[in-house]
Amino acid sequence: KPGTIENIAHGGGQGHAPPDTLEALQLADAMGADVLEIDLQLTKDGVLVLHHDDTLDRITDMKGPIAAKTWAELQQADSGYHTVIDGQSFRGKGIKIARLEQAFTRFPAKRWVIEIKNDNEAASTRLCQLISQFDETNRVIVASFHDGAMKTFRKACPKVATAYSGDEARLFLIASHLRLSRFIQSPGVALQIPTYAAGFDLTDPHFIATAKSRGLKVQYWTINERKEMRDLIARGADGIMTDYVDRFAQVR
Repeated sequence: KPGTIENIAHGGGQGHAPPDTLEALQLADAMGADVLEIDLQLTKDGVLVLHHDDTLDRITDMKGPIAAKTWAELQQADSGYHTVIDGQSFRGKGIKIARLEQAFTRFPAKRWVIEIKNDNEAASTRLCQLISQFDETNRVIVASFHDGAMKTFRKACPKVATAYSGDEARLFLIASHLRLSRFIQSPGVALQIPTYAAGFDLTDPHFIATAKSRGLKVQYWTINERKEMRDLIARGADGIMTDYVDRFAQVR
């Protein structure tokens, strides 16, 4: 029924402000996002920061891998440096890279999709610690394309919900296509998937129904066109990850 599909702010709502920044999250929250989706990278000194890319080059005025920088060094970066939205530049506006603790503190009641971008145990272990510390266990779905990162996280934080990794989602897709999905033991609570992959239409109503019958949430990325949003609502999707939270708020 209408209203049950979740509006998930992709990259913190990166259609409205620089991606993965507190400023983007603030706007997404104000526009009615149900869930905030963020990406995490681990610094040289073990701090989890909100940032999509492994390197700083595309988003900030600094260069090089985040894993080679300390948290103190990252504080010098301008996270609005390369972002222009509707003719408005965010350069020089004091927009900084945020650490996960800041996001949890700023939005204590929000729900989150948190993607681990690093395929190392330290990032997964640290994330588990912070989720426990900030009492976010029941408000988070943790995701990663890396099977190793997911394995480490699930072992460290068995009570926290996770999404299927890339390989797990592929296996479920093939099994569903062959009508064998009931034989797959479910490692997570959600499929976070594109609309098409490897020649398969992942918006097929049978596929969605199969996933739901296994108790899975089906959430799609990255959906920015209103027509596609409406189609996915009609087909029974559980969540839409969008850069434009306001668009989906209107459509829904």
